[in-house]
Amino acid sequence: ELGPPESLGKISGFGWALGYIGGLFAAGFTLVALGEATAANFERIRWVGPFAAGFFLVAAIPTFLWLKERGTPRPGGVSYRAIAKRQVLGTLDELRHFKDLTRFLVSLLFSMAGVYIIIAFAFIYGAQVIGWDESVRNIMFIVVQVTAAAGALGFGFLQDRIGAKRTYQMTLALWVLAILAIWATPELTAWANAAFGWQWQAQYVFLYVGCLAGLSLGSSQSASRALVGVFSPQPKSAEFFGFWGLSNKLAGVLGIVMLGVLQALVGLQASILLCAGLFIIAMLICVGVDERRGRQAALDWEGP
Repeated sequence: ELGPPESLGKISGFGWALGYIGGLFAAGFTLVALGEATAANFERIRWVGPFAAGFFLVAAIPTFLWLKERGTPRPGGVSYRAIAKRQVLGTLDELRHFKDLTRFLVSLLFSMAGVYIIIAFAFIYGAQVIGWDESVRNIMFIVVQVTAAAGALGFGFLQDRIGAKRTYQMTLALWVLAILAIWATPELTAWANAAFGWQWQAQYVFLYVGCLAGLSLGSSQSASRALVGVFSPQPKSAEFFGFWGLSNKLAGVLGIVMLGVLQALVGLQASILLCAGLFIIAMLICVGVDERRGRQAALDWEGP
């Protein structure tokens, strides 16, 4: 309801970009005001909980004050549980009319599994494989937040010009390049030093790789959410975004378990290539998604 379908990419991009900027501000404030998250600093760092609660409260106030609810209440007499059960079962039955959305959600399951692996393990990878210093770790956090915001915003505008599916596929290709760069950082640094007589450290090369990963992160999240919006009839948008959220959470479980098993077998550096495989699978599944047909299915849907 926040804008016309042809502007969903831009709207989604603004949403994710502002989220990353807010995260950067919140994390920066806690680092300056509360210090490092160490056992010795427990008495100060424990206040991060109340700070986060206050941050949520302040962020919620504009919604309560100025965002108007345009929905209308339905007749009473039925419990919320019964309404929810009937609605979800009805949606599951109606998904056969939304084949492109269903196929996209399967693609999303694989792509977000890769994203959740990167989110969960990137800083562990930096410590165990790259061997970065604490200062470089903090710089990496800033780099990823800023580039993710730029990626979400830039690809959001691009999506409104070239289409949601094409943009989503481009973000997955960008992810594959980012994963290959993450995997190859130590060897690439050693090769460049030997070939050109440089004295680079892998941790600083990894910062440039972080820019690519940040662009991939923000753009893929923005594009996937907007594509669900394109494929969703407005009366069922909350339910379909619920499926989008469910697919995201299942992806997190799938990705982390798979990487954990692989890490135990072949080590963290080699197992990170799993993410590239997940993104390639997501790209192949999404080939069968027809954006025009999916958009038309949403427009043609007639609810009860």
